[in-house]
Amino acid sequence: MTHPNKLETKRLVLRPLTKDDFSVFSNLLKNNDVSNNLEFILKRKQVINIKNLFQSLMNTGDTSKPIFPLLIINKETGDAIGSCGLLIIEGGNEAECFYALLPEYRGSGFAIEAMKKLIEYGFSKLNLLKIIAYINPKKSPLWKVAERVGMKYMGHKQINAISSKAMYYSIEKNEFEAQRSY
Repeated sequence: MTHPNKLETKRLVLRPLTKDDFSVFSNLLKNNDVSNNLEFILKRKQVINIKNLFQSLMNTGDTSKPIFPLLIINKETGDAIGSCGLLIIEGGNEAECFYALLPEYRGSGFAIEAMKKLIEYGFSKLNLLKIIAYINPKKSPLWKVAERVGMKYMGHKQINAISSKAMYYSIEKNEFEAQRSY
């Protein structure tokens, strides 16, 4: 599967992590709010070793379940403000999306803007048929983003290795295309 070189929106650049991004990635994960959300999304009990996680994300593009982690960059300032990406599942026809922003950048529509572009890429370039999201029910801004990008709430679902049930959202390619025609 083709990893995007760079995706752009009006205010953001979404680009793949590079070897040189370890310090940026590390700073994102050191923020408790971001790491708590990513632990839930990535189904990990703890992000103990940031370097190992970073290396595993750098080396998953050619596996049977590729992950496309992207750094979210604010065009105006050049600052890394968060991350997002896709984890390919179900034989390559579906993907799980994930996203996290540093707290100071929330509430300005950055997550919605990034996720709309990521979903567009997933359907148009990766030929995905469905994109899903598992969201911590205690994090209302996260599920609000899912709804604002056109995903539908499908109920709560138990995820392996997590004690609480996650909110399960999805959007299918035909739904996305119908929304774009308005």
